[in-house]
Formats: sequence, structure tokens, C-alpha cells
Amino acid sequence: MADLVRALNGIGVERFRGYLADLRAGADREPPWDLLYADECTAELVVEIRAQRQRFASRWGLGQYLNDLLLPLPPADVDGNVGLWSWLSLYFFDQVCPARAGRVRRPGQDYRHVPDFGFRYRHRHLLYGPYAVYRRHRGHAVLLLAGPPHVESTIYHEIASRTDLIANRGVVGCTHLLYLDRKRGLPKRGAQGPKAKPGTIVRFIRVLQQLDVTFDVYGMSGKEILELLPPEFDQWR
Repeated sequence: MADLVRALNGIGVERFRGYLADLRAGADREPPWDLLYADECTAELVVEIRAQRQRFASRWGLGQYLNDLLLPLPPADVDGNVGLWSWLSLYFFDQVCPARAGRVRRPGQDYRHVPDFGFRYRHRHLLYGPYAVYRRHRGHAVLLLAGPPHVESTIYHEIASRTDLIANRGVVGCTHLLYLDRKRGLPKRGAQGPKAKPGTIVRFIRVLQQLDVTFDVYGMSGKEILELLPPEFDQWR
């Protein structure tokens, strides 16, 4: 059954933050589902849309779902809307903060559930991050958005935390070509390894920065960037 999507207001956001703080303190509490439709804690959206709880196999599938879900809304009511994304985080809380053994939930920092749209943390929101990357890159984002909804990969963090990289289709496409294990739909083993290891994602970023001194790297396609990479990346090609 589909549920009407709303937005948490200031009161709702603060109560949600209180719940997250309780979890970090070790509380064993179910999510405060009543906040989702409490009149004193929520507000209606400008367009009626309905969501349905489901399990997502990957962050890419989650991003695709959210992109389709929010298409009817004006962009100004999506980007930067703390109340909407907080409401969605609570609605999908079992996906972004699943209960583990002993019913323990580990939410991490608030910005994973209540978005901080500043440069430093906006990509860390577990719903807005996949939504924004999917909206920009679609099928090219399969690698960046691999894995379950509650887990950020190192590759995602290293690319999405840098605006010049995440905005560049060639860079995203090259990481896809290098590091995606197509059989598993996950990063190749070792691609997210220690910083000093040749060919890993951190080395890829450093080499890009070096190549950009001589070449217009950020104007190239993924395949063109791939051809420029030194021999340390041969094992990943």
C-alpha cells in the first residue's frame, strides 16, 4: 500500500534528532513512526506523491526509485528541503539504519539521516546522496552506488566528496570501467585498498590531479582518461 509523502517540520526534525541521539546512547527503541503523519510534526508537499516501503538491493536502485518518486515535485522543493529528506529517512529507516543482532541500530552522525546541504556533508545523507548521483549520472553511477543502502563505499566517498569529480561524466565513467566487477555488481576486490597500493581509488584521484597539469582531463570521456593512466592501473583495466 502506498503512503502519502510529507515533510517533517522543525518540531518533527528535532524529535527525529532526539531519537537518533537515543540510539547512539544505546537505547533499544523502534523508530518513531508516529512522527510521519502527526499534524504537529509534518507539513504537506505542494504536489501529492506516494511512496511504498520496499527493500532495495543497492544504492543505485534506491537512487533510481527516489528519482522517479520525486519527479512530480518542482526542483526547488526537492534540493535543499531538509524536512522532505528527513521524512523520507524516517520512512525508509529500516533500510538506512537496519536493526542488527540484538536489535541494535547504529545510526552514525545525524547528517546521514537529517541532511546537511553544505559542501562537506551533503553527499553523506543516505538517501539524498544516491538520489543526486543517480539523477546526474544514471547508468554510469552503478559502481558509485553499489552496495546496500546503509553503506557508503570508499569509491563513492572519494568521488562524491569532490565537486569537480562527481560533476564530471568522464571521471565517473572511467571509475566504472576500472573498478566495477560486473558479475557481482560490486567494486573489484582490492580497489578500495590502502592508500599506498598502486591502482586503488585514492591513487586514481592523485594521478588525475597530476595528469590535469598537462591534459584537459575533465573534458575527456571515460575511455580517453583510461588510455592516459600509467601501468599501475593495468591490472584493473
